[in-house]
Amino acid sequence: MRVRIWGARGSRPTPLNSAQVQGKISSVVQRIQPRDLASPSARERFLSSLPAELFGTVGGNTACLEIAPKQGPTVIIDAGSGLAELSAALSRRLRPGSEFHILFTHFHYDHVQGLPFFAPAYNPACTVHFYSPVQDIHQILASQMRHPFFPVTMDEKMRGDLRFHRLDGRPLKIGSLTIRYRELNHPGRGWGYRFEEGESVFVHASDVELQESDFEKTAENSSFFGNADALVLDTQYTLGEAIEKFNWGHSSFSLGVDFATAWQARRLYLFHHEPLYNDAKIYKNLQLARWYAQRLGNLDLEVYLSEEGMEITF
Repeated sequence: MRVRIWGARGSRPTPLNSAQVQGKISSVVQRIQPRDLASPSARERFLSSLPAELFGTVGGNTACLEIAPKQGPTVIIDAGSGLAELSAALSRRLRPGSEFHILFTHFHYDHVQGLPFFAPAYNPACTVHFYSPVQDIHQILASQMRHPFFPVTMDEKMRGDLRFHRLDGRPLKIGSLTIRYRELNHPGRGWGYRFEEGESVFVHASDVELQESDFEKTAENSSFFGNADALVLDTQYTLGEAIEKFNWGHSSFSLGVDFATAWQARRLYLFHHEPLYNDAKIYKNLQLARWYAQRLGNLDLEVYLSEEGMEITF
């Protein structure tokens, strides 16, 4: 199984602005020493020594992950603005008869706004399956592609073979993946997904405001959250902000570390980044999350940021 992140921001797209780009450049220039310019190799060493928040970005697109199983078609989680980037990449490798399966956690704007730009859905040679435990998934998705909100309608212009499936509680089998799902604590309802392929386990839990009941050692919780090789988790806030924004439907990075520790995840990927945070703030939260895991004594937990272009392999 290979998971690629195409969008990790929460709530709305957050592109870098000019001031942020200039700030990165200014910070880099201040670090340069004459020895760093002495040769091409010296320049490369200097660039590779820069902190990630200066020589990169977590990206500004909203939620979208691509899963490539060992066998079977491509699976996609959510259709945020990152789906448009995935679509552009697919255009270079699309083949007649290509098949895609899109699982929705829920239908807030930041999880559907890329769907109108998903080129395979317009291609008569492609099949696109849509899944959700919610009724009327076809109507829900079509409703955000209607005049005056969007000039192209789903039913008139999407000429691909579109198939809509309501998940009924039974596990879903796609290629070599077995997929289970459960409802999470989020306004308007939302769902998390667990992917199993052989001995590999990937859990995606966003958007979610973690509750005490999510930590309880029940058979249901254990079978869904337990022993994940990788856990992508909503960690939008600091703990103080999460307390202040109670019932907003999102969690903090410190609570995320607690959760990953409780369910013995091997890797935690902080996800659904706050749109008001710049790269420096998000990378600072990563440092604090790693520090907190150490303080808890969980030396085995690896903590990462979900970043656009990142690949997670099993």
